[in-house]
Amino acid sequence: MTWLILLSASLNAMLGVTLLLLWRIERRHAYVRQWGWSWILLSIGLTLGVALATPGLAGLRYDLQALAASCSLMGSLLLQVAGARAYRGLPWRLSNGLPLFAAMMVALVVVAGIGQVYAVIVGAAFMVIGAWLCAFWMWRGGNAAERFVALCFVAMGCVHASGPMLDAYSRSPITHTLGLYVQMVLSLGLVLLSVRRAHNAARQQAERFIQLAQVSLQALAVVQNRRLVYANPAALAMFGLRDEAHALGLDLITTIPPELLIESRARHAEVLANPQARIEWESARLTADQRRIHLRSLSSHISWDGEPAELQVMIDDTSRRRATEALRRQALHDELTDLPNRNFAVERLRELTWPGAEPFALISADLDRFQLVNESLGHEVGDALLRAIARRLAHQLPPQARPMRLGEDQFLVIVEGAGDAAAALVVAEAMLGLLETPFAVEGNELFVHLSAGIALYPQDGVDGPALLRAADSAMHRAKASAGASCIFFDRSMNGASRARLEIEQALGRAIAARQFLLEYQPKFTAGTRALCGFEALVRWEWPERGRIPPGEFIPAAERTGQIKALGELILELAGRQLQAWQQRVGPERLLPVAVNVSPLQFEDAGFATRLLAGLAARGLPTSALEIEITETAAIGSLSRVLPQLQRLHEAGVHCSLDDFGTGQSSLTLLRQLPISAMKLDRSMIEPLPEAQAAAVVSATCALGRSLKLQIVAEGVEDEVQARAAEELGCTQLQGYHLGRPMAAELAGQLLDAPCGT
Repeated sequence: MTWLILLSASLNAMLGVTLLLLWRIERRHAYVRQWGWSWILLSIGLTLGVALATPGLAGLRYDLQALAASCSLMGSLLLQVAGARAYRGLPWRLSNGLPLFAAMMVALVVVAGIGQVYAVIVGAAFMVIGAWLCAFWMWRGGNAAERFVALCFVAMGCVHASGPMLDAYSRSPITHTLGLYVQMVLSLGLVLLSVRRAHNAARQQAERFIQLAQVSLQALAVVQNRRLVYANPAALAMFGLRDEAHALGLDLITTIPPELLIESRARHAEVLANPQARIEWESARLTADQRRIHLRSLSSHISWDGEPAELQVMIDDTSRRRATEALRRQALHDELTDLPNRNFAVERLRELTWPGAEPFALISADLDRFQLVNESLGHEVGDALLRAIARRLAHQLPPQARPMRLGEDQFLVIVEGAGDAAAALVVAEAMLGLLETPFAVEGNELFVHLSAGIALYPQDGVDGPALLRAADSAMHRAKASAGASCIFFDRSMNGASRARLEIEQALGRAIAARQFLLEYQPKFTAGTRALCGFEALVRWEWPERGRIPPGEFIPAAERTGQIKALGELILELAGRQLQAWQQRVGPERLLPVAVNVSPLQFEDAGFATRLLAGLAARGLPTSALEIEITETAAIGSLSRVLPQLQRLHEAGVHCSLDDFGTGQSSLTLLRQLPISAMKLDRSMIEPLPEAQAAAVVSATCALGRSLKLQIVAEGVEDEVQARAAEELGCTQLQGYHLGRPMAAELAGQLLDAPCGT
């Protein structure tokens, strides 16, 4: 009998080991592991509790053997129940099983104390209940195979129940023979169920993967030994392949551009050799019709049919890349001329200006009088002209010269490899020469010229911004010259540019802080040399730099439009000084003060009104102030100047035409302007008493006398010039020989002198 029990136990153990081995293949199914250990513990319990037990014996060894057998059987029971619940997805926690295990063991120990037979009955009852519970769970909602296993659990419960019924110690041959067959059938059923469920799970997973791969927008391809072994529809469509049957076995060398073959083979070998490999890459590929596309991909190691393979997850990035390139081109190229723009120039200069970089030249060129084309022919013609110039520069400049468009009518050329001024000058002169041939634009034949400035790296600037400033400074100097010209940058240009900028920036603050004062240069009557008036000359006392010459800040004020505010300040200072002098010497001895007025001040329609109101507010006669306007300004702004001058003249304010002889005055202009004097420029007085100069001055004085004008000789530097001017007909003299510009106090002392002499 013992051999039968041992045979049954060993079969149970082998079936348990089989289940454990099956679980190691697919570890997701915990019930397989639980049933495996249940069968092993059952074999141990049967061996210790039945096969090797001797009925009627007592003692510590027997008690320990019985306890171990009971633990094994109850443990097998709980694992069997846990496996059934896990198979059905029902909750079962260790915290629930341990108290139940303890309760059953206590019950067995207590009953064993009464009698061994009763312990066998209680143990059999526990085994029956456990088997039938498993049968209930396996039957409910199960398929045919699961219900067959449920019936096997029912039969197993019956076998457990037959044990104490047929033999007090459950050693009946019938019980163990039936148990052997039922347990074997049940074990095989559990093995088959486990295998079937594992197979179904694997099949479902494969089907899900296939479904996901089939509908995925990402291309999936499996490559083994550089040949395609799987491709989803997205991959087939991406590469223009008809179907998977035609694609499988495709040698991927046909999809890889020749210049990328080495890189692709190295990556494929790395992925196959390293199971942990995950390599992201971007690269170009060729479709079936040899169209080039750009991919973003992730390559990883997988096992395919038991062999290593490369899984490629790919996205066609061609459209986004083209859009990015288009945006980049838009950001770096001029839309009108298709030349590189300022952004490109700045970036390229940054790349070229690093320590130890090769020397090169930068040419900044600006079209002369281009605005005239826009104003006279329209912006469409101007744009067409710019495109024609750009094409000519791009196609006909030397290869090492790269033209760019910076702005409206400004171009930039980087001449790489131009290590000295001679090489740069060759390109600059070629650039100017290209524009000597006229452009046929919209039915117009247009001649244009460039003014170019040249800066050399690294001597004229160590970085891009410095080189741009240097080339621009040289270009602006070239524009001051007539016609097409090119000029190299020199350091003095930077200083002059910075000085102009500082003056323009400080001018507004200086006006607000009233850092200006007036000096007064006396004027004398010809012949008698009696004092007859003053000219007010403005001076800027800049606290940081001292006195600034008018030749520096007056043009800056006109460029920035601050000449209006400065002019108002000068008139205010002159008015205050005239008021003080009137209080000092009386209105009878007050002499007029001449003030230079910019034509920009006449743009204000209220200029004359404010000036007259200011004189009246200070109690000054209108004859106390004389307005001077230059000949050039009067000609260029006649429509604005004439109405205001007429009003001032009618009110009694004298007006003078300054710097006569430097512009293009005509007899008609002199007749139209309501002036009382004209001031001969120092360039007419300086050559006196030369015969030709004297003839010009004499004729001018005759003209002035015929128009009943005072003729003032400016810039009288010596007595010879003074006498010549008097003899030729000048009525007033002004210059350093007779009196330098002086402070208001010294000028007041001249007024205090008897008879104003």
